[in-house]
Amino acid sequence: MTTLQFEKKIIDYTRDLPIEALQEILDFISFIRSKNQKANADTLNSELSFLNESQNEHLEEEFADYKTLYPIE
Repeated sequence: MTTLQFEKKIIDYTRDLPIEALQEILDFISFIRSKNQKANADTLNSELSFLNESQNEHLEEEFADYKTLYPIE
């Protein structure tokens, strides 16, 4: 099943549900998203821990002034 098919099925299954049920579904989706984000952050931290000092310095230089160069609007 494709992502689009899953999305359509979710919409079909949630149609006509009471607002309380929709809130529960939204809470569950939020939980799943935060769980996935934490897993991704853990993987990234693990990968970054293998950098040697030179690689780490280079990475720090790459992100110098990042917030100034790419402000969030």
